Amino acid sequence: MSKFYNVVVKKVIPNSTEKAIYHKIGTVKITKNGGWFLQMYHQPHTEFMIFPNHNETLPVIEFTDHEA
Repeated sequence: MSKFYNVVVKKVIPNSTEKAIYHKIGTVKITKNGGWFLQMYHQPHTEFMIFPNHNETLPVIEFTDHEA
């Protein structure tokens, strides 16, 4: 069974005694096969995959004029 975690941002209320509001902005889903997926509410219909860092350089993607 998949596990779901809330992604929130903390907004501190000005002129208060450290009162804060937490806004839910997305979810993280961890599948039973070990996959991690991030969904952000401000980018609907987009699911991000999360991978561990292997300290390798990321590939550079070069777009041609018609792809950008």
